[in-house]
Parts: sequence; structure tokens; C-alpha cells
Amino acid sequence: MTLGAFVSGWAGYGALYPVLSELLDFVVPFVDTDLEQGEENLVRRLTGGEVLVAWSTGAHMVLRLRKTLFPRYRRVVLAAPFVAFYDYVPRETVRAMLDSLLAEGPQRTARAFYRNCGMRGALPEVPVEHGPALAAGLEYLLTSRAVLALDEDGSRVRILHGASDRIVPMQASAHVAGLLSGSWRSLIDAGHFVPEETLLAVLHEETGCDAFQPRG
Repeated sequence: MTLGAFVSGWAGYGALYPVLSELLDFVVPFVDTDLEQGEENLVRRLTGGEVLVAWSTGAHMVLRLRKTLFPRYRRVVLAAPFVAFYDYVPRETVRAMLDSLLAEGPQRTARAFYRNCGMRGALPEVPVEHGPALAAGLEYLLTSRAVLALDEDGSRVRILHGASDRIVPMQASAHVAGLLSGSWRSLIDAGHFVPEETLLAVLHEETGCDAFQPRG
């Protein structure tokens, strides 16, 4: 069984998670060329393994595809998941980001987003040519919803949420946890961005795999 996969968030490049992007099949939604056709290609790519990790927009996409994806992995870790972004963030805010991105290119918009995520230190360089893909990601968040019923099986799911998250409020993950029966929700000392060392510690705890031993 392979280690698994990581479905990242909007503009969530592998440079943010240098260890995990080497250990896992690391997917950047809307940016990876094999995902240009959307969720069907994501289902084909995520073939299974020890753990499926997904952050923010990636966690939302995994929730939409959960009936297919959850059974493929022994454990599932969702960081800052939400059923619909616009339930918690006004569409006008997302449209303003989209307008800025289209007018000025993706770099300034992504940098502002990273700062709001609570990231520190060197930030990823966003390629200008990724502008259309990142714009498609914002457009997706304006309309996409994951429809969950009460008491769906969440026995293999761990949910993480940063206590200082300024992007997705904690009510969003609480809602998801309340629908997934048997899931375990943990609040962590972080913003919207979950530091790699924190994720490694959680993945080691969840899987027992030595590959996830924290490096710090």
C-alpha cells in the first residue's frame, strides 16, 4: 500500500510542504495540468493508500468526492474543511480577489492570501501563467457545495482547524465534524495554514508510519 496523497488548497504549492510533497502524491487543484477537467480527473488520480490529506479547497473537493475516495484510504485527514466557502466568506470577497487577480496577475493576490493564512518566512513564487487556473479555482468556490447527510460514516476521518484561522471560521469544520459520525476534530495552534511539522505529527499519530516522523 502506498503512503497516499495530499490535495492542497488554493495556491497551495508544494513549496509550502517540502517534506509531504515528496512523501505523498501532492495535488495542487486547478494548477496541475491533469486536473484541468476537474473532479473526475481527481478521482482517477487518487488511487488509494495509507492516508489522504486535504487542506481547505482540497478538503472541500475531497468531501464532495468522499463516497468514492474515503474507502480508498485507511485514514483521512481534513484541514480547515468546509461544505461551501460562501456560507462563511461573502461572495463579494471572493469576487474582489478574482477581479484583482485578473487585473494584476496572480502574484499580488496570492501573497495577500498567504499573509492572511498566517504564513511566515519565504513564500512560494506564483508563476504568472498560473493566473487562469487560480482564477478558475476562485470561480469554483463561488458556487461549489458538498452535500452531506447527518450521521455519514466519518470513522476514518481526522479534522484539523487552526484556532487563529482568518480565512475559514471554526464553525465550518465543526459543521463537517457534526455530520461525519465518528470523526475526530482537533483545534491546533495555527492560522489557516497548518505548518508542516504539525501535519507530520498528526500523520504519524494517525498512521504509525515512520516516514511521517516530525523533522523538528
